[in-house]
Amino acid sequence: MSSTSSIEKQLDEIRGEDNFIGFSAFDLFLDDDESNRKDGVLKISRHNLNPQTGFLKFTFIVDVYGDKLIRKQVYDLFARFQDSELDAETDPDFMYIRPATPASQKDKAWFIAEVFFHFDTAKGASKENVIKFFLPFLTLRIPLEFSDLQWWETDETQNHTKKTAIEAITDFIKSKF
Repeated sequence: MSSTSSIEKQLDEIRGEDNFIGFSAFDLFLDDDESNRKDGVLKISRHNLNPQTGFLKFTFIVDVYGDKLIRKQVYDLFARFQDSELDAETDPDFMYIRPATPASQKDKAWFIAEVFFHFDTAKGASKENVIKFFLPFLTLRIPLEFSDLQWWETDETQNHTKKTAIEAITDFIKSKF
């Protein structure tokens, strides 16, 4: 029993630190040949500095199979955010962090990059803005195509108290009889 509650606590801590709100699969096109593409996953998280302001973090994860050439190609595509031309197109609070060099052999199988967008009103980080502004903006900078975006159910969208696994199963069984 205590091990189950320990696992639930760890999952809550992991999710709580990341503030995960949505995800989407995507195809990243390495060059003009549409067959030369890599699959990836985009993870979106929201981080509030106060009730109104904060930032959205878009984490791109691409399986590069440990191939140095593919890693360099993907890296170069994301390095476009370092162009000075981008400064004129974005708010000064826009931030981009270049991906770190992989620390271990295991890390070399994946390419991970994070793009940050600052928002100064809660409405600025709405789902509508993610769909109508942030994702299209990213597709103008990086040759990728997103699949349908899936939203993670957050405490804001849930109108019930959190239940333990046992309570959830008990409620499910009661609802069937």
